[in-house]
Amino acid sequence: MFTLIGVIIGITFLIAVITVVEGMNRYVQDDFAGAIFGVNTFTVVRRNQVQTGSESQEQRRRQARNPYLTMHDVEVVRQAVPNAWRFAYSVDRGFRQVSYDEHSRKNIRVIGASDGYETLQGWDIAEGRGLTTLDERRSLKVAVIGADIAERLFPEVGPIGKRIRLGSTRLEVVGVWERQGGLLGAIRDASVLVPISTFRETMAWQRDRIGEITVKARTTEEMQASMMEVEAALRRDRLLRPGEENNFWLQTSSDLLSTWETINRILFAAIPGLVSVSLVVGGIVIMNIMLLSVAGRIREIGVRKALGATRRDILFQFLAESSTLSVAGAAIGIGLGIGLGKTVDALTPLPASVPMWSIVVSLVLGLVVGVGSGIYPAYRAAKQDPIVALRYE
Repeated sequence: MFTLIGVIIGITFLIAVITVVEGMNRYVQDDFAGAIFGVNTFTVVRRNQVQTGSESQEQRRRQARNPYLTMHDVEVVRQAVPNAWRFAYSVDRGFRQVSYDEHSRKNIRVIGASDGYETLQGWDIAEGRGLTTLDERRSLKVAVIGADIAERLFPEVGPIGKRIRLGSTRLEVVGVWERQGGLLGAIRDASVLVPISTFRETMAWQRDRIGEITVKARTTEEMQASMMEVEAALRRDRLLRPGEENNFWLQTSSDLLSTWETINRILFAAIPGLVSVSLVVGGIVIMNIMLLSVAGRIREIGVRKALGATRRDILFQFLAESSTLSVAGAAIGIGLGIGLGKTVDALTPLPASVPMWSIVVSLVLGLVVGVGSGIYPAYRAAKQDPIVALRYE
């Protein structure tokens, strides 16, 4: 085990990182991007929130000068796509505390949203009801809360009809979302949704400011057409000249996927360098152990050569031994790496997935390390003179 420790550590790290990264990759592609932005959905925001590369200082300054979205922009977008399948707008604040009697929950997300926001996001109600047009029109102090908040604040009673405190505002709980779970669900489960009119009157720093405007189409083609209409309408409204850059941003799930692909490439480019350190150390240890093995088995080598073994036979014997050692270490590392990845999956919101190619690559790496570290000891063993070897003490 001490001989193999370098190979085991290297392969364990390789499998564990690939398992978590591949799990994140599948999650982002299949669930995360679509859950944030939605399928066939685009969002109008003040500035780009998903970066695919480094920004220059000038780009940051230019985007910082972009005007904030307001209710006027909401009307411009609404008129640009009057037949949109889903339409909603919202603003949020994070890191707040909500309480009920002696129970409280910190680090929650407060969302002020228009009617239709929950439907657009695909959030289902487990208890009570969602927000309605009447709630927004009358600025009612009502809220829909996530499952984690309901569990923390109301461990023994039902939450519907109870009044929670959010800062200096009291809100009546009218609904609870179904538990989402997972990486993204952990954020949703710790969120409070209130009518945007209520949010603007009681919690907003600037009442007219909007965080984002979201439009959902039935098809990708409709989404692309709607994006062009919205972009043209906002440019006209903001008096932007031809060739002048937009002072707003249209985001889709493809922006997030592009960013993740960039991060993914960086991670997979860094993994070989990190793993190679352990594998080189492991190979050096195996080579030294094999050299000691050759020194202790010179008489055996002499006997084998006296009975007809060729240099190739001796060479392959020691290469097979070093390769078996290294592949065994790789197999142990694969088992530990998979176990570590599954532990991360079980104890954290991070998903994990073990691709078959990573196991094959690990075994091949183990074989390569074994052959590479065994060549010199095998050569030393193969070139032994049988007469000298038989007289060796």
